[in-house]
Amino acid sequence: MLRHYRAFLSKRRSVRPSEEYRDPTTEEWEEFHQHFTKRKVELGTCGRGYGTPCAHEHACLRCPLLQPDPAQRRRLDEILANLRERLKEAHERGWLGEVEGLEITIAAAERKLAGMTRQTNLGIPTIPPRRQADQP
Repeated sequence: MLRHYRAFLSKRRSVRPSEEYRDPTTEEWEEFHQHFTKRKVELGTCGRGYGTPCAHEHACLRCPLLQPDPAQRRRLDEILANLRERLKEAHERGWLGEVEGLEITIAAAERKLAGMTRQTNLGIPTIPPRRQADQP
């Protein structure tokens, strides 16, 4: 398998422009590391790829790329309770556009909560955040 992979890499590199294989600048490395630092959000980690913008305008709860941290379960429970209270108020006041948006967000939050439960039940450990001393 390794031989095939190395052969694939060699062949691919032979047809790609050589400037793509230069050493990155200090600024490029810093930008790369900052991307992963900025992926840490309230409920976990954003799974979007390097160099890609947030397509969901930071509506993380609705975003399928949010990788929730089971350690944040209590926080998500609080957010969900608040969303349900807001939904109740929106129904009472006839804010139909708000009702629709809240229902979408509640459904997404419930999916995230179910994912956290599955992860916990399967015994998948959470990855502790890197300490400043651990970072390159």
